[in-house]
Amino acid sequence: MTKRVPCVRDWDTSALRDLPVGRRYLIGVSGGRDSVALLHWLQGHGYRKLIVCHLDHGLRGRAAQADARFVERLATEMEFPFVLASEDVKARARRSKYSLETAARVARYEFFARVARRRRCGTIFLGHHADDLAETFLFNLLRGSGSEGLHSLRAGSTLAVNNFSLSVVRPLLRVWRREIDDYVVAHRLRFREDATNQSPEPTRNRIRHRIIPMIEKEFGREVRMSLWRAAEIAAEESAILEELVPADLSAARNLPVAVQRRAVRRWLRENAVADVGFDLIEKVRALLDPANGVAKVNLPGDRHARRRAGRFFIEELPHAKVAKERKGKKPL
Repeated sequence: MTKRVPCVRDWDTSALRDLPVGRRYLIGVSGGRDSVALLHWLQGHGYRKLIVCHLDHGLRGRAAQADARFVERLATEMEFPFVLASEDVKARARRSKYSLETAARVARYEFFARVARRRRCGTIFLGHHADDLAETFLFNLLRGSGSEGLHSLRAGSTLAVNNFSLSVVRPLLRVWRREIDDYVVAHRLRFREDATNQSPEPTRNRIRHRIIPMIEKEFGREVRMSLWRAAEIAAEESAILEELVPADLSAARNLPVAVQRRAVRRWLRENAVADVGFDLIEKVRALLDPANGVAKVNLPGDRHARRRAGRFFIEELPHAKVAKERKGKKPL
């Protein structure tokens, strides 16, 4: 019988229900308290075939290199394989015209997908928690993502990344940051503190440190739980509407606008399009009606959506193809 590490609180394990402990899984570990706590917690629940994945975003110099060494030592101590890669995220952001945050997120998922493909392991654990869900809900609400985008963090989801289907599991979406802090203290876990988490520049940091505290001050109460519940409700309602969305985007042409928007969002997500907001969805939705005369829409990342002979597809701009060919494959 596998010995379990005692936990401060036996957190909700429903996300693990269909994930046998004997199988191999990836886990993204930045070195911060959330991912370190998740790694320790999963090991305590019998997951002994984890592959620890760490991406250096090239943003923090020596500090990032120290993070990588820390995670490698941690993986070695826990007897898990370790995979490291690096990416010049600033260059990617300039090249693709993404925000720095979006470029970093896209780079991470592409890295995870590469590792998953080579290790023949299609599922990865990530350490997002309840505060992340509440903050993401508010972020997407403010950027006009629509009801389907309000719950973009899910306990279990599948992403299409460079023609690879990556299953993402977030077991801690019902666990609050303060609970993770308690867990880390109780188990005396070492972790790396990322100074950029306090920077006011990233939008999510401003939401966490400024906007939500300001709302709570005005309302005179905590609002994170309310945001979390709203995200849960949006997810449940979305599951019902999702059943109405056709598999083929062209089949949505004569359906209600709400279903068209959802079909467009799903199609863009399946094609790994980042920064999907209301305006982009509406531009792509215009492709559904040939009478609009629109046959091409520019997308983030030097790509565009096209309609030709009733078919919808995404093309890369010529210079983007050349840049990708020059870049070549990265070793892992």
